[in-house]
Amino acid sequence: MNAPLKLFFFAIMALFLVSSPTFANPTAVPRLKPNLKTVAPPAKPAVTVRYTSQRYFSDSVPYPRLAPHLSEKTTRKPVIFIDAGHGGRDPGAIGIKGTHEKDITTKASATLKALLEKTGRYTVVLTRPNDSYLEHEKRLRLAREGGADLFISIHADSAGNKSAKGASVYTLADRAKNRSKRLVSNSQNWIMDVDLSKQSDPVGDILVDLAQRKTESQSEQFANLLIAELEKTTTLVGNSHRRAGYFVLLAPDVPAVLLELGFLSNAQDEKLLNKASHREKLMRSVVRSIDQYFSQEQK
Repeated sequence: MNAPLKLFFFAIMALFLVSSPTFANPTAVPRLKPNLKTVAPPAKPAVTVRYTSQRYFSDSVPYPRLAPHLSEKTTRKPVIFIDAGHGGRDPGAIGIKGTHEKDITTKASATLKALLEKTGRYTVVLTRPNDSYLEHEKRLRLAREGGADLFISIHADSAGNKSAKGASVYTLADRAKNRSKRLVSNSQNWIMDVDLSKQSDPVGDILVDLAQRKTESQSEQFANLLIAELEKTTTLVGNSHRRAGYFVLLAPDVPAVLLELGFLSNAQDEKLLNKASHREKLMRSVVRSIDQYFSQEQK
């Protein structure tokens, strides 16, 4: 090879080496093809999160709890709220013999409170300890402000069919869950244990959903225990576990049931409900179901 040709050859080689990544960076590892795992994804555009300070309220009512009270490792007694249906200007159902539902529920609630307190296991609160009228919203607020672990609303039924008789238990119907959510975000002004002013709307909705699901499960659990105990001591109406959208069942973080003691429109039920001995028998069934419920929850 003559001298000019050799110089041309070496010039080409030098140009190739200088442009090589390995030459420019001696530590670089040459690859035949790029490693796709190391290729950084394209940067995503920044997303502005809208915080919802409007959903964090200043009143004292707590927003739904994600963790139920019973799962908290604490030595405090479970808090039970007993809600005597109707009262004051609202007599409720009126029996064949003129019995007012509000009188039956007031007496039964007082009996239940005394029986529960006698066990020494619970903190028991009556939403209305006397014959006074209390708005449904206030009943829920009292329970939630008081940190209720269980809410029991006591009623007496009525029907056009005077042969209908027996006790029944209600829990919240699926169709009423959206109504519960609306109460949380609107009229009830409920706030959570977490500051929703630091959460977006979708996060707040998820937190409410989680609280509702846990509460629904606990309500169903207690209702089944209560029905099993009532069945041992009194007549139950057909389809004794019922679902409804009653206002007092709407709290998204307090397990709740509505207990119908019997039918005031039925002569036999009305007579029984006017007997203190029968009301006490019913309330002892409630106490046994409460004992079982809290025993299961604390395991």
